[in-house]
Amino acid sequence: MTIRANCFPEATQWSEGESRAMNKYWPLLVRALPPDVVFIADPEGSLMGIGSSIGPQFVGNGTSEMRLIGALREVLAGGHLGFEEVQGCLRDVLPLKSTTEDGMATGVSESLLSALLIGQRMNRETDRELKAYCLAFDDELGETPIADVKSLTHYGEPYDGNTRFFRSTLFVAAVRSCYAESSVLHGAEWMPPKGGVTEEQMLKFMRADTGLTPLQAKALLEVSVFFPDTF
Repeated sequence: MTIRANCFPEATQWSEGESRAMNKYWPLLVRALPPDVVFIADPEGSLMGIGSSIGPQFVGNGTSEMRLIGALREVLAGGHLGFEEVQGCLRDVLPLKSTTEDGMATGVSESLLSALLIGQRMNRETDRELKAYCLAFDDELGETPIADVKSLTHYGEPYDGNTRFFRSTLFVAAVRSCYAESSVLHGAEWMPPKGGVTEEQMLKFMRADTGLTPLQAKALLEVSVFFPDTF
């Protein structure tokens, strides 16, 4: 909502109904929501009918959140980050975990991290931003193994599943395998609010293994041609 209001084309900014609803309920929301969510909704205190000082003054907890909040101010305004900025934010949060072994919270606010990831996707990552993400995860997980195949086609439909029509990617990948063409299906686990049928559900119903590691996937691709990858 924040990015739409700040930088989307006028036709896709807040509708009249959305604006009325936010103006009506923002005074209540600003008292009920945690400070990090108020910051995400109105980082400069200028979007809502009634301004709030929480967004402009919000600094978070600790140096990791301060760095993340600085980056978010740029992203929520529709801007882009440099390679080092993205790398710095990711170094602070990787590996991803919300609690320590003794149950204490660790890392940064999940709301802030989610806003950064979603916001960068909405703004369409630049080449340098995408490179920073790829290299950061390479550093954390190791380089992705490369399968020795002549070609590999990635298929991915909407990740929240289908509710009204057949998911064609699974069928297409199976047909392609008959012609010695390798495929990887990208998807996610079942999730609300849509709760549609996912590739993983279909594959599990057929007793396929969707929990392979990248190295196991590489080995299968080199001797087979049909591999589902759900993350």
